[in-house]
Amino acid sequence: MTLVVIFFVGFVLAVVLGQTLKINAGLVAIVIGFILFWIFGGKNGALGSSTGFIKTFPTTLFWNYSMPVIFYAFAAANGTLNVLGRKIVYAFRHAKWALPFAIFVVAIIVAIAGAGTMNTFIIAPLAWGLCVAAGITPYIVPVALWTGSFVGAFMPWTSNGALTIGMYEQYLPGIDGFAMQVRVAGYYAVMAIVFLIVMYVLTRAWKTVSYKKFGIEADEAPTDSMEKPESFNKHQVATLVIIFALILLLLVPAIINQFAPSKSMAWMSKNFTIPVTSVLGISLVAIFGGKTIKEVFSSDVNWNMIYLITGMGMYCGLAATLGIVDTLGNAMQGMNPAYVGPALCLIGSALSMVTSASTVQPLLFAMMPALQAATGLSLEAMVVPMMVGVGVTSFSPISTGGAASLIGAPKGIPEKLFVYQLVTAVALMIVAFLLAFTPLYSFLGAL
Repeated sequence: MTLVVIFFVGFVLAVVLGQTLKINAGLVAIVIGFILFWIFGGKNGALGSSTGFIKTFPTTLFWNYSMPVIFYAFAAANGTLNVLGRKIVYAFRHAKWALPFAIFVVAIIVAIAGAGTMNTFIIAPLAWGLCVAAGITPYIVPVALWTGSFVGAFMPWTSNGALTIGMYEQYLPGIDGFAMQVRVAGYYAVMAIVFLIVMYVLTRAWKTVSYKKFGIEADEAPTDSMEKPESFNKHQVATLVIIFALILLLLVPAIINQFAPSKSMAWMSKNFTIPVTSVLGISLVAIFGGKTIKEVFSSDVNWNMIYLITGMGMYCGLAATLGIVDTLGNAMQGMNPAYVGPALCLIGSALSMVTSASTVQPLLFAMMPALQAATGLSLEAMVVPMMVGVGVTSFSPISTGGAASLIGAPKGIPEKLFVYQLVTAVALMIVAFLLAFTPLYSFLGAL
C-alpha cells in the first residue's frame, strides 16, 4: 500500500505544482512518472528503465483527442464557429425573455459543430454583451452558457466526446466507448435542461434588471453582438459542409447497421472512427478552409491541453505497470458495491471542483477494472456516476467550465458571481452524490 500512497501523492503533486507554478501539469506528471518508474519499475529490486515508462504513452487516447482538436481548430481559425454563434444570437435579440434559452441553444449548436467545451470561449463574450444590453440578470448568463456547453460538448464526435471515448478504450477493456458516451451525453442533456429551467425560475430571468445596482452603466456594455453578423464567406461555408459531412459519415453507418445490419455498414461503422474522420477533415479544411496548416498549428491548436491529457495519461499508466490496480483490487475485496458509485461520484466532483475534469478522469478510469474485479459491478455502473460527478462541479468558478462562462463579463460582475457559482457547484455535487445511492445511474448505465 505504500506504493499506492506514493502514486496518489505524485498525482496530486503534479496538479498542485502545475497550478502553482503555472506550468503544464501533464509535463510535471511525466517527470514524476519517470522518477517513480526508475525507482520502482525494475524487476527484483533493479532500477526501472526510461523505455519502460515511455511505453505507457496512451496511444489510443492521444489519437482520439488530438486529431479532433486539430480538425476543429481550423473552424475556429477561419471564424466559422464565431459567425455561426453570432447569427443565432442575433435572431433572438428582440425576445428578451428568451435570451437565456437562445444562449443555451447557441452553445449547443456551436459545441456539436465541433467546438466542444471551447464553445464557451466563443459564445461567452457575445452572450454577456447581449444580456447586459438587454437587462438580463447576470445570475442566469453563466448557467445558460454552462448548460448549453454540457448538452453539446460531450457528443461523441466533438473533441471532448472523443477524448472521453479514448479514455474508455484506453483504460476500460471491452467497453463500447461510442455507445457509452452517447449514454453519458444523454444524461448530461437531461441534467442540464432541468438545471437551466430551475435556475431560470429561481432567478426570475424573464424580468429585466438594471445593471446600475451591479455598478455597471448601460453604455459600458459591449454592443457588437447586437449588430447584424456578416454572411459566411466561401471558406466558412466549405468548413461547415466538411464538418457536417464528416459527422454524418461517423453516425449514419452506425445507425443503419443497427436497423439493417450488413457487412459494408459494419465495416464502415468500425473503421470510420473519430480519429480517421478527423484526419480526413484536417486534409480537407487545409485545402478549402482558407487557413494553412502552418498558421493553424502555430496559433490555434490547443497544444497545452494535448500535453496535459497525454502527460496525465502516461502517469496513470503507471497504475497498471507498478501494480497499483492489483493492490487496490485486493484492498477493496470487502467493499460494499452499493458505495462504489457514490464514492466515485464524490471523489470526481471534489477534484473537478478545482481543476479540469480531464485532469482527474484518467486516474479514476484506471481504478475501475480493479473495482470491477473486487465488487462485481459493471463498468457502466461505475462510469455514469463518476462522469456525473466530474461534470456537475465544473460550474465552479475555479474550474475550467465555470471560469470560461465568465469570459466577457463586465468588470466587477465575476467577483459578484464567484460565491454564487461556488455554492451552486457544491449544491450540484451534493445532489449528484445523493442520486448515486438511487437506481438512477445504474439504470442509465445499463440502457
